[in-house]
Amino acid sequence: MELSAVVLSTLIGLFVPVCIVLGTMPRYISFLKRRGSVVDDVHKLEPTKVPSPAGPLLFFAFAAGEITVYSFTRSPVPVVLLSVGLISFLIGLADDLFVLGGRTKPLLLVLGSVPIVLAGVLSEDVYTPRLFFPVVGSTGEHFTIYTLLVVLSIPIVANAFNMMDSFNGEISSFALITSASLVITVLIKVIFVKGYSLIHVAYALPLLAVAFSFYVYNRYPSKIFDGDSGSLLFGSVFACLAVVEGVELSAVVSIIPAILNSFYILSSLRGFIERRSVGLRPTYLGQDGLIYPSRESKAPVTLVRMILLERPMSEKDLVSAVARLTIFSCVLSILTAILTWVF
Repeated sequence: MELSAVVLSTLIGLFVPVCIVLGTMPRYISFLKRRGSVVDDVHKLEPTKVPSPAGPLLFFAFAAGEITVYSFTRSPVPVVLLSVGLISFLIGLADDLFVLGGRTKPLLLVLGSVPIVLAGVLSEDVYTPRLFFPVVGSTGEHFTIYTLLVVLSIPIVANAFNMMDSFNGEISSFALITSASLVITVLIKVIFVKGYSLIHVAYALPLLAVAFSFYVYNRYPSKIFDGDSGSLLFGSVFACLAVVEGVELSAVVSIIPAILNSFYILSSLRGFIERRSVGLRPTYLGQDGLIYPSRESKAPVTLVRMILLERPMSEKDLVSAVARLTIFSCVLSILTAILTWVF
């Protein structure tokens, strides 16, 4: 494939989703308001309703980006990413509309790994069944063990992203920072690994584009929420990209805040429980407009609750603190990529 075509597909794959989200989101927000598809913003002193979910529009924009990249490359990778995103989006949309059980959702998300596994069986160009470590090098190829890791990665990472969706701008900033980090790690691999094409960057750009453009409307104060259909889309596609790009370890390092948050929640609740059924909240809004950690011993333990133990914060400052922690993890992720592919 000619370099000019690669660069063109990369640029178009970035700009198409941005144009779709930024250009149509205001009308989509108005559409949700007319339908009464709104939810309470519980972290505001005044009763506030916010349109939700943005997931359908985000998926449409992501799909347009990956289809654009496929039209230039004819590679199976955009098809795999689109298939994984579609399955997770539909599961999230079902949860938005009907509320799935706390254990049902993770089990259904295992289906999101099916397109990756099938593609891996049918084509050797989709991913390599081995892990690459800094300094040490790579493991040997082992399709069975690696496939098991792939099957587990989709529900684990998708749910981790979903659990980072509690405050204005939290999920959009998290998805934006981590997807940008992933693009940088892929670019490092392109530069230093012989035969690794620039087209791999194009595969990852639609996710970055959607996260960036959604952040414009989801940042504090949020004009729209993504719903589970959006957060599961972000998480599943991120996990799939880590696999097909062969940057699994760097990707894991970048989402350490989400991993810690999931661990805190699952250990305190002793398993998967639908968050709408949890009686006690991990935080509460004070009369001064600041967010405080719950003092109830049985309330879920979350990353945010741990951060607030030092001092109460405004919602905007709290999300900024989570974003700074994510940036730090992504810096470590990029250093991991440098140690893996440069040295």
